[in-house]
Amino acid sequence: MSNNNNTTEISTGAPVENLKKVKQGHSFLGCLCDMRRAVIILDTLGFIGSIIGLVAIIIYDKYGTEDDKKLLLDSYSFGALIAIYSAVIIAHLSGIIGALTFTICPILITIIMDISYAVLAGLDHNWIGLGVYIFLLYPHVFLCNELARGIMTRETYRSQERQSCCCV
Repeated sequence: MSNNNNTTEISTGAPVENLKKVKQGHSFLGCLCDMRRAVIILDTLGFIGSIIGLVAIIIYDKYGTEDDKKLLLDSYSFGALIAIYSAVIIAHLSGIIGALTFTICPILITIIMDISYAVLAGLDHNWIGLGVYIFLLYPHVFLCNELARGIMTRETYRSQERQSCCCV
């Protein structure tokens, strides 16, 4: 059956809702998982690592020798270290919440933190740290782009965007 635009409809015999929709979103590192899952996994690892770091600083300050404390607190005060780790924990938690709720704003908090750390690493000539933070930026930026363009939504996630190489 033809319409005004000289296009032809071809019946597949299957109801439209049963047809497999094509994934439009980006896959983390090209093949591993969708960007939402990558953000959740990386921010969970960052959250756990930051909690461990915060606890280690508190234990180090309480039970370390004076020489150890001087080495630890050479660049920052104890309060500054607690504040920095607390901010990082909040940023990772907001990234997790943003990915779970399909919301851009919380993910932007994590992006701002990663950009800040990347700039600081670059100014300090810490090229490995710079590379790590750029790598951490990658899934967050792509997820925000997919959310903003409407590719990744609650509705499309289960039907076409969900992808994983090892997780359910």
